[in-house]
Amino acid sequence: MSVNIPGFKSSPVFEQLKASIEGQDDTQKQATIKKTNGIYQFDIKNAEGKEQTWSIDLKKQGTVNTGKPSGKPDVHLTLSDDVFADLASGKLDATKAFMQGKLKFKGSMMLATKLDTVLKDAKNAKPAAESSAPSSAPKSGSVVVDGFQASSVFGQIQSGMSASSPQQRKESVQKVKGVFQIDVTNAEGKVQSWTLDMKNGEGERSLGPIKPPKKADVVISVNDQDFVDMSSGKLNGQKAFMQGKLKFKGSMMLATKLDTVLKGFQKAKL
Repeated sequence: MSVNIPGFKSSPVFEQLKASIEGQDDTQKQATIKKTNGIYQFDIKNAEGKEQTWSIDLKKQGTVNTGKPSGKPDVHLTLSDDVFADLASGKLDATKAFMQGKLKFKGSMMLATKLDTVLKDAKNAKPAAESSAPSSAPKSGSVVVDGFQASSVFGQIQSGMSASSPQQRKESVQKVKGVFQIDVTNAEGKVQSWTLDMKNGEGERSLGPIKPPKKADVVISVNDQDFVDMSSGKLNGQKAFMQGKLKFKGSMMLATKLDTVLKGFQKAKL
């Protein structure tokens, strides 16, 4: 079950946590549970005022889900989307967030103060199937990259493509007929590429730049926040280009189709 909720910076963090925690073997998972021994409920409000709940069970099951936990939470945290993203990235620690009034909780203070450790340990955990890979490597097939708001958008596109029937995907490919490489720069100046192949077969999305022998028909460069604004409809692709917020190489016709591509898959019903 996906924990991706569009419009929340927190989504890619929970996706990474889910992959790390639930990808551990039984021995690793039991060690993680024993170390924490607690159930967390997070009520998070985004910039638009929408609220979403996630839960992390590190007491019984070792799971990450949307919604309230199946058991009573040992600590119930309420905070904003931006604050959670800062906690997850290490820009802000939980104790300071509480002292500054940015984080509220009910329940165990000890578990609330453990939040920084929980996030760090879970994100750095190596799934058993990937024990030989660096801990920073994304899970195979994942489009989630820590520190990029765009991850949430590509996660939603991934879900939309998976939810569409083969015929629907083929029809989308016929409408677009292009391969997009999207280079996104985040607030820290780091660049991450994603690829959307809407030209071959039933379409495909992947992490990283286009790989030979395939070639990108259009390479789009945009910053993280502007890409999120484009995906939510707050910013139009053509306006972004005219304002210098978006640059491209290759087919102008395909560059102008980006809005349609993002909108089409994000609206696919699961």
